[in-house]
Amino acid sequence: MAITKTIEFRKANVFPKKDSSAASTTNDGNPIIVVAEKITLDDTEDDDLPVVHSQVRTIYRYVADGGAATDISSEDALVQTIAGAIWS
Repeated sequence: MAITKTIEFRKANVFPKKDSSAASTTNDGNPIIVVAEKITLDDTEDDDLPVVHSQVRTIYRYVADGGAATDISSEDALVQTIAGAIWS
């Protein structure tokens, strides 16, 4: 019995910065990306599976205000492209 987990990227929405007067070194001073995904857990030998879960995550430019940039290297290629465009 081996359960497999798959994550399907569904969509990404971009929202403008929360505060137009906030410094660009803060998360409020940058647009955010909201990512929707479908997570499936499955085992072909288990009749109770698959289990499907929808997840929505918010990606901010920084880990914390004034801190390191958020690592987006494991994100979907489209999310990486969007981040590069809105956070440059």
